[in-house]
Amino acid sequence: MLSLWILALLIFILSIALNFSYSNSKLDDFSLYCFAAMVLFALSYTLREDKHVRLDLIYTRYSQRTKTLSWCVVNFLFVLPFCLIIMRYGFDFVLQSYRISETSPNGRIPYYFLFKSLIVLGFFFLALQSLSETIKSLRLILTKTNQQEKDFYQQETEEIKELLGH
Repeated sequence: MLSLWILALLIFILSIALNFSYSNSKLDDFSLYCFAAMVLFALSYTLREDKHVRLDLIYTRYSQRTKTLSWCVVNFLFVLPFCLIIMRYGFDFVLQSYRISETSPNGRIPYYFLFKSLIVLGFFFLALQSLSETIKSLRLILTKTNQQEKDFYQQETEEIKELLGH
């Protein structure tokens, strides 16, 4: 949320600056990096809140147990390994950037390794959330109670039906 407010402030400042024909590459770069940070940190939040994209045309036809099992498999075999790979190679990029005292491509923003470390941190949070979702799914599978909370689409469908009076 903090990066969203910073980004909104930067966009406001940039729009004012552009109206007065003033360009500042530091502000341009910083707004780009704030947007990237916001997206990276939003990944784990959307996974936690079940607001992510999936193949709902197929997913809606599954039983609750199959949904839980597929969710466990997807998290454990795809999301978690992908995050670990990005973190592994991303950490090397951060170290290399730190060693050579890299600056932004236009040379205006120093300590570029801090921005690169946001990639590792964002995928670390996503890996933790994916691990959490895997454990929750395994717990539901092993206890054989599939009384899982309704997902976002089921909640939305019921709310629309209530509004329409059905």
